[in-house]
Amino acid sequence: MGKNEKVLQNKDIVIIVMGPTGAGKSTFINSVLQREFMTVGKTQDSCTSEIQSASISPIPGFPDLKDRRIIIVDTPGFDDTYKSDREILEKIAKWLEGFYKDGRAILGGVIYVHDLSNDRFGGGVRRNLEVFRKMCGNKALGKVVITTTKGRKLSMLKHPNNSSLAHERRRELTDGHWRDLVKNGASVRDFRDTHDSAWAIVDSILSRLRLTNLIDIYMQIQKELVDEGKGIPETEAGKELRNTLKDALKMQGQLETASAADGNEAALQEAENTIERLLSQIHELKIPFSLKMKRLFGFRNR
Repeated sequence: MGKNEKVLQNKDIVIIVMGPTGAGKSTFINSVLQREFMTVGKTQDSCTSEIQSASISPIPGFPDLKDRRIIIVDTPGFDDTYKSDREILEKIAKWLEGFYKDGRAILGGVIYVHDLSNDRFGGGVRRNLEVFRKMCGNKALGKVVITTTKGRKLSMLKHPNNSSLAHERRRELTDGHWRDLVKNGASVRDFRDTHDSAWAIVDSILSRLRLTNLIDIYMQIQKELVDEGKGIPETEAGKELRNTLKDALKMQGQLETASAADGNEAALQEAENTIERLLSQIHELKIPFSLKMKRLFGFRNR
């Protein structure tokens, strides 16, 4: 196994791991690899601001894939500690664009990691899922595995209906926030902090890939950037991120007004700083008028 694979090889199978900061992406990957390859954070601060990858070869349990490698890719969340959401989208999009353009590897699957112990579904968690949904598009959802983490403690707690709290929270998410993804082909599986449970998820991706016609399916944002010649702000993911940042801006505006009324100078200053950062990102994700006119007359990015 190697870390931070820079060059994809012919027939490589790429598995991308995405999700919010602190959800357990790096822990999951380390469990797959059975080594501490990725730095794991002990707080909600991000430890993955760059895209990192590791290779697995030979692939256990798949003798017919003996001439292939798995490239498992760790990505930063859209609520990164050190980089803006716009920077994170650009970083991931550029990597996906390069991988698709290269043409030697295939997209095996996408693992979306969700922290089951997080009982709130707002802010960064919602933004991560909504932008992820637009990055994938409907066709690629058959390659998506929503992976729950940190459910062991919840499994020991009882819900009022006498089932485990972990089971109920998973059911609520599957019937609610994840319903559209599951309806369009995504599956939901649990990671239980063991190599076996982590590998079972990878195994399910490889097995499904081999038994279906998904092998030539890629993420929507890859096709938008390469086949359609769009810029990042023009992609569905770029437009979705801009809309979610506008929603966050409205909330910060309300917070700014409340802080000013209360005379809370510290909170007011923090709200003003956040508003400034949000406005900057929204501006950077705006599609220039000149580009809109080019699109109107059929011009593409080169």
